[in-house]
Amino acid sequence: MNRIITRSLLVFVSTILPSLSFAESTLAIKADAPKTYTVVKGDTLWDISAMYLDSPWLWPRLWQANDYIENPHLIYPGDKLNLIWLDGKPVLTLKPMVRLGPKVRVQNKEAVTAMADSLLLPYLEFNRLVSDDDLKHAIRVLGSSNGNKYLSADALLYISGQHKQTDWGIFHPEQSFTRDNRKVTVLKQVAWAELKSTGTDTTGLQVTKQLQEIMVDDIALPLADKNVTESSLIFYPQPAPSDMEVKILGSIEGTQYVAENQVLVIDRGASDGLVQGSTFSLFEQGNAVRSIDGQSSQVKQAAESKIQLPDYQIGSLMVIRDYDFFSLAIITESLQPIGQKTLVRAPVAVNE
Repeated sequence: MNRIITRSLLVFVSTILPSLSFAESTLAIKADAPKTYTVVKGDTLWDISAMYLDSPWLWPRLWQANDYIENPHLIYPGDKLNLIWLDGKPVLTLKPMVRLGPKVRVQNKEAVTAMADSLLLPYLEFNRLVSDDDLKHAIRVLGSSNGNKYLSADALLYISGQHKQTDWGIFHPEQSFTRDNRKVTVLKQVAWAELKSTGTDTTGLQVTKQLQEIMVDDIALPLADKNVTESSLIFYPQPAPSDMEVKILGSIEGTQYVAENQVLVIDRGASDGLVQGSTFSLFEQGNAVRSIDGQSSQVKQAAESKIQLPDYQIGSLMVIRDYDFFSLAIITESLQPIGQKTLVRAPVAVNE
């Protein structure tokens, strides 16, 4: 598999370092880190933090909170970052492009996001996880008056029940995942529709945009907040809670393996302490020592003792949308295909 490298990818080292305390150890800054940097359009928090740190999820420790904006991690194109030392610790401070007062800032540009919008938006906008109970009570597509199996914008489609919401999304159920006695199903958006008519038992919708065919028994969800995906892009990388046990449940597309910039489902969520931006490291289990005829006694003894070699790091993932008991996470780097047997652990800083 060819490895695609972009500025927004994390930088890894081949040696696994001992676990260090994020709260107590001193941050080590890259030797070539700029003393000043002016944010430009197209930058991401990964881009900027990776200029200063080998472990971009340590961004919260490097970034100096600002008292004049509500979210201290928001920076904009044109802002000037300055690397200084306070009490012997490195800190990034910000000189904003425009500042009117302690709580006021004029800004007509979009804030820098954690990763490129083009990577996150398709998953945040077109995919959702719904519980088994919500799925059972979901509003369903009943069909069209002409009786076609596959529905399109040419005909009015009808959904179950009487509804007054104006904007709707049509979703198709995909694969399901379980955690203990909980189950979620991936919904993939296939169309957008607007309210056209309201009856006693059915509601008519006119399709306004369509990505693929609509089928009877697809799910209709009201789109109450059209800007939800924009607000969901504003978060920052941070290490996941230490010692958390996490399992990869599968790919959101249903494939056996995923690579960089693809999304999967993990079995931990907001109830476990995860938030958007929670970052994990990915590991492959180390092999056991094996010996063949002619090798040294040390190798033979290690094989007989069934010595297991250390696990090795092969990538990282970051939570992009947390639900109560599950999360969607994007692969930010992978040296090889990532699957259900890949080990998921809280990250270990490599530059402290």
